[in-house]
Amino acid sequence: MAGPMPTATAADASSDAGYPNQNYAWYVVSVMCVGYIFAFIDRIVVGLLTVSIQKDLLLSDTQMGILQGIAFALFYTIFGIPIGWLVDRWNRKTILSIGMTVWSLMTAACGMASSFWTLFMARVGVGIGEATLNPCASSIIGDYFPARTRAKAFGIYVMGTAFGTGLTYLAGGLVFKFLAQYQVVDVPAFGEMKPWKAMFVYIGLAGLIPALIFWLTVKEPARKDLASTNKGNASFAEIKAFFAANKRALICHHAGIALVIMSIYAWVNWMAVYFERIHQWGPAQFAINYGIPGLFMGVASALSAGWVAGKLKQGGSIDGTMRACLWGCVGCVVGGVVAPQMPTPELALTVFVLTGLFANYPSVLALTAISEIVPNEMRGFVTSTYIFQVGLISSGLGPLLTGWVTDKVFGDKMQIANSLSLVTIVTGTVGCLVLAYGLKGYRESLARVTWGK
Repeated sequence: MAGPMPTATAADASSDAGYPNQNYAWYVVSVMCVGYIFAFIDRIVVGLLTVSIQKDLLLSDTQMGILQGIAFALFYTIFGIPIGWLVDRWNRKTILSIGMTVWSLMTAACGMASSFWTLFMARVGVGIGEATLNPCASSIIGDYFPARTRAKAFGIYVMGTAFGTGLTYLAGGLVFKFLAQYQVVDVPAFGEMKPWKAMFVYIGLAGLIPALIFWLTVKEPARKDLASTNKGNASFAEIKAFFAANKRALICHHAGIALVIMSIYAWVNWMAVYFERIHQWGPAQFAINYGIPGLFMGVASALSAGWVAGKLKQGGSIDGTMRACLWGCVGCVVGGVVAPQMPTPELALTVFVLTGLFANYPSVLALTAISEIVPNEMRGFVTSTYIFQVGLISSGLGPLLTGWVTDKVFGDKMQIANSLSLVTIVTGTVGCLVLAYGLKGYRESLARVTWGK
């Protein structure tokens, strides 16, 4: 039994050769996780503030769905493609530093909004800034971590969504409860503002702190896992040939995960409204009850995703990354359908929290899968095509579809529970079927990998 161990250790050491100091690498991914926390807070805080915004600006559920979704997602996706192309060719640290600054300032600008269209334009700015995040992070993590620890690194990074959700609902709910005691809040340098507007300003300005830390302390890593003959500058012909050779894996990966995340964004963005309308829990009560357990489950989800994928691969499933992703997606869909139908707020909360155990599987393992089958010089661009679909379908249409179904299909704001379940069962089921169909294509793509060997 002692014989094989030195060989495995030597293989691990060999695979780690040439990568930056791993203690510093974990620091880098931690800073990006903090950036992701603020990005996710900026993205979903509008859901927590929906009732107050509607009351002040006289907006419908459909309009709020547009602000939660398509206003953010449209330019998030449009700008994502050229940014992904730029990520493969330019300094990723600079690109992400600029993006973090832009989305933070535009979140603060949401506090200046006085109408649907001014708030819409500020949300567009948030989307443009956040379009830099995942293409840069995916490429940077691939160059800081060897393949054997990359899934764990993506797990730490995606924990930002868990902390972002938890802090939005817990800390955000408590802060807003405090601010809502006043008709107006005196914000230094901004003057008197409505409580919901002050929330946007405080959150946006706070996001400038991790942006500054990232710019001052993170180094641009050397690029690895290059397959292109031009070593770092994949031609259009090479990119086109790669997509053609791997179309089943990439189409099913992008579309399947986007549809499942669409159902997740539907209930994440409307959950606070659901509890207020159906169970008479105000934002603060919901935040206190959901924040801590939701945060815990989100972190557990982000950390366990890579572990489960690793165990499946150790057990002989070479497609373990995408197989684990599929399992997590099934858990998200089942929980997302059942939770809104629970008869009491306590039962609904319990099912939503348990569903959170799977909520980060799609995000963590989608990025891990891209790093497994895509060479370095195309990762930024391929990630941006994934983000394009996730942004347009998931972030853009998920919240909007829920609001539209409530307004137009059921015609009753009190039917939001049925809207959530209907959107989830339709989009989530189709997404899981697409992912299952794509497993064979993913295995074929893995067999084509030549770089890093």
